[in-house]
Amino acid sequence: MKKILNILIFMLVLTNLQGQDYRIGKISKEELSEKVYPLDSTANAVKLYVNKRVYFRYSQNIGYQLITEVQERIKIYNKEGYDWATKEIKYYTPVASTSERLSIQNAKTYVLENGKIESYKLKNNEIFTDKNNKYWSTDKFTMPNIVDGCIVEWKYIIISPYSSIDKIVLQSSIPTKKFEADIEIPEYYNFNLKETGYFRINSTISTRNDNIILSNNDRENRNGFSTQKIDLTKKVIKIDNENIPALIEEPYVNEITNYASTLHFELASIKWPQSPIEYFSQTWENVTKTIYKNGDFGPELEKSGYFKDDLQLLISKSGGDTNKLIVEIFEFVKQKVKWNNVAGIYTYNGVKEAYKTSVGNTADINFILIAMLKEAGIQANPIILSTRDNGIPIFPTINGFNYVIAGIEVENDVILLDATEEFSAPDLLPLRVLNWQGRIIRESGTSTWVNLTPKASSETNTTLNISVKKNGEIEGMKRTVFVNNSALNYRNKYGNSSQEKIIEKIEENENIEIIDHRISNYSDLYLPVTELLKFNKKNAVDIIGDKIYFKPLLFLATTKNPFKLENREYPVDFGTPIGSKEIVSIVIPDGYVVESIPESLAIALPNDYGVYHLKISTAENKINVYSMLQINTPVYPVENYPALKEFFKVLVNKNLEQIILKKQV
Repeated sequence: MKKILNILIFMLVLTNLQGQDYRIGKISKEELSEKVYPLDSTANAVKLYVNKRVYFRYSQNIGYQLITEVQERIKIYNKEGYDWATKEIKYYTPVASTSERLSIQNAKTYVLENGKIESYKLKNNEIFTDKNNKYWSTDKFTMPNIVDGCIVEWKYIIISPYSSIDKIVLQSSIPTKKFEADIEIPEYYNFNLKETGYFRINSTISTRNDNIILSNNDRENRNGFSTQKIDLTKKVIKIDNENIPALIEEPYVNEITNYASTLHFELASIKWPQSPIEYFSQTWENVTKTIYKNGDFGPELEKSGYFKDDLQLLISKSGGDTNKLIVEIFEFVKQKVKWNNVAGIYTYNGVKEAYKTSVGNTADINFILIAMLKEAGIQANPIILSTRDNGIPIFPTINGFNYVIAGIEVENDVILLDATEEFSAPDLLPLRVLNWQGRIIRESGTSTWVNLTPKASSETNTTLNISVKKNGEIEGMKRTVFVNNSALNYRNKYGNSSQEKIIEKIEENENIEIIDHRISNYSDLYLPVTELLKFNKKNAVDIIGDKIYFKPLLFLATTKNPFKLENREYPVDFGTPIGSKEIVSIVIPDGYVVESIPESLAIALPNDYGVYHLKISTAENKINVYSMLQINTPVYPVENYPALKEFFKVLVNKNLEQIILKKQV
C-alpha cells in the first residue's frame, strides 16, 4: 500500500512539473488564480520563473561580444507587491562606439478577466532612459494594468563589447519558484568562480564542442574568398534551483543583498591561439597594477600644476605644523570640490576639470586631496574599497571596487580621509565606506590591505535632570554629547536645517515639547556636538491611585529588542563600536516617597564583545540612574547571536521595570 502511495505522489509531482510551461507568454489560469504563495504566505509577490542565458557570440568584423538574455515572470498578489511591476535595467554607456546595447522584448501584463486570460503589452513610449552619468544609463518601465493577482513578464537582452560577466544572483526580497541559468564560456577566457550566500546553488560544469567560421580573401577561389573553421571547446555552467526563499531583512545587516546566494565571475586571463597569455586579476598585485595603469587612475594622480598657488597659501597657514597642514588641505578640498554623488575608482571628468568646475566624483575629489598632500611632502596614497551596498571583494577583482579614499601612512598606522563627506574628519569616515577593509595602492606598485574599522567608538553621552510633577508631567534639562561617528551622523541627520526644523524633528522623535534649544560645535568638525535643551512632557508618568509609576530612563529607555528572530543567518553589523551613557537625576514631587526601585544590573557578552550596566540609587527626594552600554566589536559573529539576543532581552526587560512612588499619608 505504501509503495502504491509513493508512486501516486511521484506521478502527481511529475505531472505538475511536466505541465509547467515557462516559455514566454505561456501563462496558466492556475497561476493567475493563485491567491497566496503556498510556500510563503507572507509574500506580496513571487518570481515564478527566472531564466538567464549568458554566452559569447563571435563576429569576424567585431570579435567576441557578450550576450546576456534574461526572462522574468513575476506573480503579484496584492498592492504591497506592486513595486515589482517596475523594472530598472542598468547598462554601461561610456561612448557610442563602446557602449552596451539594451533591448526589451515581450513585456506584458496578464490578468484573469471573466475567466479569460487577457494581456496588456508595454508600449515603447512607456520605457524611459536615464543617463545616470558619463558611464552608465538605466532603462526604467512600469508594466500596464497592474491589479491584485496579475502576472508580469518580460525579456531583455544586453549586447556588450566587454568580457565581464555579471554575477548571477538567485535571491531577492521575495521568493523565487524556479531559477535557471546557462553560462557558456569559450576556452580562450578564464574566469575565477566563487559562490557566496547561505542558500545552496545547484550548479553543474561541463564542456561542449564549438567552432567559429572565418572568411578570408582568396584570389584562387572562384567566389573570391575562402572560409576556415576553427574548433574550440566551451565551458558550460548550468544552474537549476527551485523554491528559493526570500532574503529576510534583519536589523543591523551590512547590506542584505550581500548575503544573497550568488555566483561571482572575475576575468582572470585571456589566451588567444598563438599568443601569450594575458593576466588580469589572478593576484591582488595584478589587480592593483592594472588599476594603477588605467588612464583615469595613475596618470590623474600625477597631475599637480593646477593647484600650486592654492597649496602655497595652505602651507603658509599651517606654519610648518604637519598635522595642521593635513587638516588645512583636507578642509580646503572639501570646500573646493563638491561630490556629485557618483562613486568610482576612476576619475569622472579628470582632476583638472573637477578642480576648475568645483564638482567631481569620489576619485576626482580624493585624487586632488592625495596629489596636494604629496606635493606638500606628506606620503599619501589612494585606498580602493567597496561600499557597503556594493558587497565585499571575495577574490582578486577589479570590478569589485567602486570607491576610493586617501590614506596617509604613518608609523604602524594609516590615517583615513574622505573629502567627499562634508562633515567628516581624519579617521572619521561615512558609514557607506565602513566595509571591512580597503587596499592601499602605492606609486611603487606595492599594495596591502588596510582596516577600515573605526579606531574609536561612536559615542552618545546624555545627562538628564528632571522633576516629576504630581499631575504626571515632567520638566527638565537634557544635555547630549555626540562623539566621533555619532557626531557625524548627527550633522548628516540635520544637515543645514534651521533650528526650528531641528526642534520639530526632536519633538516628534522623543514626544516632548522643547522650550529652549542650543547646539554647540555643530560647525567645528573636530569637536563633539553638544546639544542642550529645556523641555517638558505631559503624561510622562502613570498615576494610579496614590502611586506614580515610571521607567528609570523615562523616554531614553530601550523598550524593544531589535533581535527577534529565533535563528539568524547573517552577522550583526553595528558599523562601528558603540558606546552610550545616560546619567539621569530625578526630583520626586513633594508629598511622595520612593516605594521601590529596580535592582541594579551588570551583564556582559562573551569574548569581551560588550557590557551593560544599570544602577539606581536614592538620596532624600532624588533618584539617580546610571546606564551604560558598550559594544566593542562593529561586526558581531552570527554563531554568538543567541547570546546577543538574550543580552538585549535582559537589557530591555530591565529598562521596562518601573520605579514606584507612593503618596505619604
